[in-house]
Amino acid sequence: MSKKITAIFLALCMAISVLPMTIQAASKPDIKVGDYVKMGAYNNASILWRCVSIDNNGPLMLADKIVDTLAYDAKTNDNSNSKSHSRSYKRDDYGSNYWKDSNMRSWLNSTAAEGKVDWLCGNPPKDGYVSGVGAYNEKAGFLNAFSKSEIAAMKTVTQRSLVSHPEYNKGIVDGDANSDLLYYTDISEAVANYDSSYFETTTEKVFLLDVKQANAVWKNLKGYYVAYNNDGMAWPYWLRTPVTDCNHDMRYISSSGQVGRYAPWYSDLGVRPAFYLDSEYFVTTSGSGSQSSPYIGSAPNKQEDDYTISEPAEDANPDWNVSTEQSIQLTLGPWYSNDGKYSNPTIPVYTIQKTRSDTENMVVVVCGEGYTKSQQGKFINDVKRLWQDAMKYEPYRSYADRFNVYALCTASESTFDNGGSTFFDVIVDKYNSPVISNNLHGSQWKNHIFERCIGPEFIEKIHDAHIKKKCDPNTIPSGSEYEPYYYVHDYIAQFAMVVNTKSDFGGAYNNREYGFHYFISPSDSYRASKTFAHEFGHGLLGLGDEYSNGYLLDDKELKSLNLSSVEDPEKIKWRQLLGFRNTYTCRNAYGSKMLVSSYECIMRDTNYQFCEVCRLQGFKRMSQLVKDVDLYVATPEVKEYTGAYSKPSDFTDLETSSYYNYTYNRNDRLLSGNSKSRFNTNMNGKKIELRTVIQNISDKNARQLKFKMWIKHSDGSVATDSSGNPLQTVQTFDIPVWNDKANFWPLGALDHIKSDFNSGLKSCSLIYQIPSDAQLKSGDTVAFQVLDENGNVLADDNTETQRYTTVSIQYKFEDGSEIPNTAGGTFTVPYGTKLDLTPAKTLYDYEFIKVDGLNKPIVSDGTVVTYYYKNKNEEHTHNLTLVAAKAATCTTAGNSAYYTCDGCDKWFADATGSVEITDKTSVKIPAPGHTAGTEWKSDDTNHWHECSRCHDKKDEAAHDYGSDNVCDTCGYYKTVPHTHNLTLVAAKAATCTEGGKEAYYKCEGCGKFYEDVLGTKEITDLASWGNIAKIAHTTKQTVTKATPTANGKIVNYCSVCKKTLSTTVIPKASSIKLKATSLTYNGKVRTPKVIVKDRTGKTLVKNTDYTVSYAKGRKYVGKYAVKITFKGKYSGTKTLYFTIKPKATSISSLKAGSKKFTVKWKKQATQTTGYQVQYSASSKFSKAKTVTVGKNTTVSKKISKLSGKKKYYVRVRTYKTVKINGKSIRIYSGWSKAKTVTTKK
Repeated sequence: MSKKITAIFLALCMAISVLPMTIQAASKPDIKVGDYVKMGAYNNASILWRCVSIDNNGPLMLADKIVDTLAYDAKTNDNSNSKSHSRSYKRDDYGSNYWKDSNMRSWLNSTAAEGKVDWLCGNPPKDGYVSGVGAYNEKAGFLNAFSKSEIAAMKTVTQRSLVSHPEYNKGIVDGDANSDLLYYTDISEAVANYDSSYFETTTEKVFLLDVKQANAVWKNLKGYYVAYNNDGMAWPYWLRTPVTDCNHDMRYISSSGQVGRYAPWYSDLGVRPAFYLDSEYFVTTSGSGSQSSPYIGSAPNKQEDDYTISEPAEDANPDWNVSTEQSIQLTLGPWYSNDGKYSNPTIPVYTIQKTRSDTENMVVVVCGEGYTKSQQGKFINDVKRLWQDAMKYEPYRSYADRFNVYALCTASESTFDNGGSTFFDVIVDKYNSPVISNNLHGSQWKNHIFERCIGPEFIEKIHDAHIKKKCDPNTIPSGSEYEPYYYVHDYIAQFAMVVNTKSDFGGAYNNREYGFHYFISPSDSYRASKTFAHEFGHGLLGLGDEYSNGYLLDDKELKSLNLSSVEDPEKIKWRQLLGFRNTYTCRNAYGSKMLVSSYECIMRDTNYQFCEVCRLQGFKRMSQLVKDVDLYVATPEVKEYTGAYSKPSDFTDLETSSYYNYTYNRNDRLLSGNSKSRFNTNMNGKKIELRTVIQNISDKNARQLKFKMWIKHSDGSVATDSSGNPLQTVQTFDIPVWNDKANFWPLGALDHIKSDFNSGLKSCSLIYQIPSDAQLKSGDTVAFQVLDENGNVLADDNTETQRYTTVSIQYKFEDGSEIPNTAGGTFTVPYGTKLDLTPAKTLYDYEFIKVDGLNKPIVSDGTVVTYYYKNKNEEHTHNLTLVAAKAATCTTAGNSAYYTCDGCDKWFADATGSVEITDKTSVKIPAPGHTAGTEWKSDDTNHWHECSRCHDKKDEAAHDYGSDNVCDTCGYYKTVPHTHNLTLVAAKAATCTEGGKEAYYKCEGCGKFYEDVLGTKEITDLASWGNIAKIAHTTKQTVTKATPTANGKIVNYCSVCKKTLSTTVIPKASSIKLKATSLTYNGKVRTPKVIVKDRTGKTLVKNTDYTVSYAKGRKYVGKYAVKITFKGKYSGTKTLYFTIKPKATSISSLKAGSKKFTVKWKKQATQTTGYQVQYSASSKFSKAKTVTVGKNTTVSKKISKLSGKKKYYVRVRTYKTVKINGKSIRIYSGWSKAKTVTTKK
């Protein structure tokens, strides 16, 4: 039975196999521009697409009709502190023009069901936030009704999308484009400077056309770029290109084909989606590609994950790329992590720089924001880079080794720019200020996470103080909410946050009493390092922003030395610094009541260093946080003293111009630093001033400092006057006690207490008048020293140009391997410094052993100091090095042989380390002293006894000659020297054409040459001695401007010797044209573009090289002047003309009669006077006759007296009579298309 069933089954199979197939096999079409494809559905209707262009991404498919009318983006400000809405307040009222997080992009690329679309900006397009009844927050995503294989046929592409100024001002750009997209309404001109316009790349499947893609549609398919709805009406539709110089407006294509602008929240514009077809996988099941028979297909063989752009890309590698061996663990309740994503984070800790114990240095804790686990290596490197760069700024640089810096790897799920979940929930508000949000995820205490959560855990587990936590941060303590955490400020000087972004922003929060002490800075913005240093100035130094406009409260309420509202120079806080370096008093902006001491300060403009006032406050602030600092000496300066800017009344003008007048005057008088060489031989009789300010850091001991200043020759000797008196001066200054120290940000202070900013401060000015008979030489400079009570040099004339070098700190085990969770930082120190560091006894759970690289001058870049540690319970193995026996000399002690351990520094008597030498003096061999001989040794100056052991001199003394020129002690005979007869050879000054020569003396007896009048310094090679190089030419410039007919030139010449140094030709502006000289009336004001080129073909720049003015009334038919006025390097004018012609007409009928015909035409009554009819027997209208119709309301004309049965060619045009320069002239339109008529007999 089973065999029979099997046979029947096989027979059926064979029968089926020969049945004819009715299903068409899938085929792969060759898609061309103009082909149609039907794919997907929306609102229960299939969507027809057309290939409108083919570029590097493949076939560009555009919806044939408008699929819906929807707002581009909602105007809601419910979530204005996130994404693009945070960058412009106007977007709260009009919606955002930023494509990347727009509602439109979210919806077009979503497959979500109704009400489930994930809106990338967090602001759904709901009722009240888009116009009319256009809410679509409850709609399904556009791709919801597409099959998976249809979505697969849409290629995921990365393409250029232009951005507007809220984005490019924040650095949200790619490439090096640097301009706004010009606003042209004509589709042919809309892409004029597209390639140089600000953009970023976006990745998506479905999108709106941008202007370049719309321009391509126009080029390829002409009028197809104009859209129609399903009722056949032309309809405007959105582009994804913003109006780039605007906060909010979008571009769109109007129903007439013009490019317009519109606010994104309006719902009446159409949506015309586009995508790139994946032609490699797309196959069709039917159709020929025509409109009536479109290709129907998909990509069934393309393997693709479910597609959405609604969730930002999370970390592709969820594993840490840093060591977690040293970590802190937090428990964060709903106040800090309401969504629970970061409720129990592990935070790896890295030591970046630890030069001393945490209890001796300022501890800085840096956390990361928007770095995923696999990006923590980048975070560590970012911290090292930003820290190293910040330490190049004074006053940080002077305290660089007094910081301990830790990086805490607070990992986020998403990168910051992706807009997903980040550890701190940092937002950037509409004022470009970053802050930890208290609103996101309902985490009202998130802003206090540093003091309440991270700080206490760090101090207990990592900080050398190891203070146990006082309370649970997830429980509000009874009484004060903040006081239990005040101790955190005693151990951590600054919390910082580095955000993983290229965006440019920064903010600092510094109210310790209420639990805020952190600043936020970006990692990779174009000025990230500068921003870090600026925000650190807020957080650590207590400095205010100098760029903010407006008013300040009463001066007594100010907390920072660098801001004031007191205009009286006698009362201004920085009155002692006025006139020192760039210290002035000026408004920080025109009309502002806020005063600053300098325009050149990083607290106002990050292109500068800290000003002198901010440096002073910085030194004072940091001196309160570390020990062993007792004096601050600002880098001194020397100026020619003229009396200018020397008294308070010189600083009453607070405007910008006065500040710059002061700096110009100071620079002209400066004689120190890089201006040392400005001192010259014409300074006789003039005054010079040595100036600095000194802050006593002690509140107990007054100080007394000595200032020395002298004129120094190039050989180091002191210059003199004609009597040989040295040109030098000395003065002592008393530096008062800092009585008010306890009120100025002492350690543990929660807020600044009103203090006397001038307490302990001394302005020191040493003025010296150079004698009129000073013997000055070329190459002389002003030298100076500032000395303490013990003669130690605190500053000198080389301090300002002091060379700095870098030092790196490494942390290693005895075997040379790196200690986990360390990433040695780098800081800057003065060249030649001997580092005086005391390594911390412990690092994590390791015990200090030794240090390499200390106590020797730092004389090269890249010096490394290595701290060695071991496990506390680890048995130490001695690594012994033999110190060879050394014999003592007469003056130097020797030693017997012994061994030292490189690890623990102990000494041993044997190579096995079993016999320790506890008395290290026992191996020393004392020096025996000299053994002098009895025989006198001598030279032509002295005589002496010689040590028989080392041959050193003993009893050395000068010869004592008798009248016979023989030394009475040693018998040495003195040869009587030649007496020179010296004549002065005067100095010859250098000019710009030949070198000079210093003065010297010539002996008339022996012919030798000498530098000095006493003949003690012989010049052996006169040709090479004392030469003074030619001085530089004194360059002046004349400019002959180019004109349209003649070249110009720029000539640089020496005003002294009149030599021409260089000549640069300015090519004449030889080509001046209008882009169009004849236009047709359209009811709009016409402004044809002017194109000006020089004779080399270079296009001149409007408003830089020339300006353009147009005649009025350019809306009507007429002839109009365009005046080009040259400027800058060009002069002259040129007037061009263009004509606006009336609109043409066309022949509507030609009726033949007997030897006549009647012609009718289309009425054209606007901006016309009448018409002309022209007819001829020749198609070329030779010997044509023209008949004028004087009324523009007449639309027909009978032409008679013609030949019968003859063929005539007829055409019509309009004209308008206008007055130009008092004369009436006619302006004609173009002729209509000619038509023919044959008269009757």
